[in-house]
Amino acid sequence: MGTGIPMQELLQMLANSSAHQQLVCLDTCHSGDMVLVGGNNAVSRDAENSSFNTTSQMLQVLRQRAAQSKGFCALLSCDQGQKSWEFPELGHGVFTYYLMRGLLGEAADSQGVIEADGLYKFVYRQTLQYIDKLNQQLRLINQQKRSRGDGKIQLEYPLQTPKRIVEGVGELILGFKGDGEIFRQPRHGLIVDGLAQQSQTIRDLSRVFRGAGGFELEYFSHNQQNISGIRSAIQSSLRTVSNRKQTPTTLLYLRGEIEEIEDGEAWLILGDGLRLSRSCLRQELRRANNAKQIIILDCPGATTLETWLEDLNMGVEQPQCIIASASTPEQPDAFAAAILATLAISNPQQDLPVAAWINQLRSRLEPKNIHTHVFLSGTRVVIDILPGNISSIFASESQQEEKELSKIVSSKLEEEKELSKIASPKLELELEQSQPKTPTPAKLANLQGLDETAIKSLFTPGSPQYSQLEHLLISLMGPIAPTLIRKTITKIQNPRKQLEELAIYLLPAQQIQFEAKITEIIQTLVLQTQAKNSPPAAIPQPKPLEPSFIKKCDRELINLIGPIGNFIVKELYKKHPCLSPSEFVQKLAAEIPNKHIAGEFLQKFIKED
Repeated sequence: MGTGIPMQELLQMLANSSAHQQLVCLDTCHSGDMVLVGGNNAVSRDAENSSFNTTSQMLQVLRQRAAQSKGFCALLSCDQGQKSWEFPELGHGVFTYYLMRGLLGEAADSQGVIEADGLYKFVYRQTLQYIDKLNQQLRLINQQKRSRGDGKIQLEYPLQTPKRIVEGVGELILGFKGDGEIFRQPRHGLIVDGLAQQSQTIRDLSRVFRGAGGFELEYFSHNQQNISGIRSAIQSSLRTVSNRKQTPTTLLYLRGEIEEIEDGEAWLILGDGLRLSRSCLRQELRRANNAKQIIILDCPGATTLETWLEDLNMGVEQPQCIIASASTPEQPDAFAAAILATLAISNPQQDLPVAAWINQLRSRLEPKNIHTHVFLSGTRVVIDILPGNISSIFASESQQEEKELSKIVSSKLEEEKELSKIASPKLELELEQSQPKTPTPAKLANLQGLDETAIKSLFTPGSPQYSQLEHLLISLMGPIAPTLIRKTITKIQNPRKQLEELAIYLLPAQQIQFEAKITEIIQTLVLQTQAKNSPPAAIPQPKPLEPSFIKKCDRELINLIGPIGNFIVKELYKKHPCLSPSEFVQKLAAEIPNKHIAGEFLQKFIKED
C-alpha cells in the first residue's frame, strides 16, 4: 500500500514540533496484519512498511514519546489483539465515528469544554455500546433462525476497547461545543389508526414517537383518511433520501383489521372502504432499500400475522424490524399500551435498540397471552427505536410554539378591536388607523415604584415568584404562558420591560388584573425580606423535589391515564425540578385533558395533605 506512513516517521514529526501539547488518534488494528471493514469477513492489511511487528512494541514507543513531551495524549482505537471495526452505516471506523461526534460537542462537559479525558471516556463508552447493541441484534437474529430450522448462525463481533496513553501536567483542552447536529440521523414516521374506535393510547404513543423517538411523524386517524393519501404518506416516509452518509430510519405503525381472500391476497382494512393490500405494502418496502425500517402491525383479532411477516421481510442483510401482534377484540389497545409503556419508562437521553425493546415487549405481553410475531434483520447496522441524546429534537415543537404565540397575539388584537367596536362604534375607524402592525409593550404605571430586585425574582426560574407568575399567566391566557415567559426572558433583559412585554398578550381588563396581582406578589416578597432583615438579593432558592414525591406522582398518574403518565412526569420535572409539591401537582393536572380525571388526580394529593 502506498498510502501508509511509518510510525517512526510520524513520531519524529511530533518530536520536531514546537507544540507543547500533542494529540495522536490511531484507528488501526493492533494485531498488525488484519483489519475488518464490516461484516464478519477479514481483509488483510499489508504491514511491511511498519517497523513495529507487535502491538506491545508500538505501545512502548508511544509511551517513550509521551515521557519526552510536556503534554502528550494518544487515543488508540482498540487494545492488543483486537480488531478496529468499520460499518457501512457509520461511513468510518466505529472509533473514528464517535471521535468526530465527540469533537463536535457530544463529549463536552457542562461548560461546553471538550477535554482529551472527556473525549476518551465518550469514545470508549460509545464504541463499546455500539458493538454491544449490534451483538444484541445478532443474538435475536440467531434465535430467530434457530426457531425456523436455519443453522447458518451469524458470528458476533469481538470486543473493541479503545486505549489511551497520557503524559504531562494539566488537562488538554481540544475545543468547545458548537451549534448544529451534524450526526443526527433522519427519522421519519407514519401512524395510521384504521379502527373506528378512536384510541387515546395511539395519540399518546404518537407523542412519545415524536418526542423521545425523534421521528418527524405524520398521523392519520380513522375519520380523516383516503387510500391515496395513505399510500402517498407511506411512500414519502419510506423513500426519504438523506444528503448525509447516515442511514435514515422509517417507522410505519399500521393499525387495522386483516382480511384474507381466496386467491392468496390479503388486505389491511384502514377505515370505511379503505383497504391496503399486502402485495402493495411489500412493493413499497422493496423500493425503500436505503432506510432502516421499523414496521409495526397492530391488528386486533388477526390470525395470519406470521404470513404477513414472511411476505414483508426483505432478507437478512436489509436492516428491518417487523413486529406484529393481535390483541383480543375485548382489549384492542393492549398491544399499543405495551408499546407505550416500554417507551415511556425509558430514559430519552439513552438510546434503546430494537433488540432490547422486543424483549421488553414480550415480557409485558406474554403474561396476557398476547403473542408477538417478530422478524429482525441487519447484521452490520444497529436499529434504534429510541435514538437517545434528544436534547435538541424538540426544535420542531419550539417552532410550533412560536406559531401558537403568533396566533395568540393576533387573536388578542382582534378581540380588543371587536370589543372596542361594541363599546363605541364611532371609534372603529380611529382604532383601525392607530392599531400598530406589531404590538408594543403595555405601560404598567403602578409597577414603576416597586423594588427592582423583587421584580427580577419573577423571572428567576425555580423561584416561588417565577411559579406564581406562571400560574397567573396560565389563568389569563392558557397553557402557552410558560413558553411565552421563557421567550421573553431570552429576548429582553430588563425585568420591568419583561413585564410590559408579557402584558401585550392580554386584553385591557386582563392587564389591570395582571398588574394588581404582580403588585401583590412583589409587595409580599418585600415584606418577607424586610421581616427577615436580609437584603433583597438573598432570595432563598427552593430545593429540588424529593425522589419519593416524584415516584408517587408517577404512580398515581400512571394508574389514572396509563404509561404516558411516566413520560409526562419526566418532561415536567426536567423543566421544573424546584417547584413546590403543590405547584408540581397542579401542573401535572393541567396536562390531563379529561377534567374529571384531573380532579381525581388532585384529590389523591389533597386527601393526604
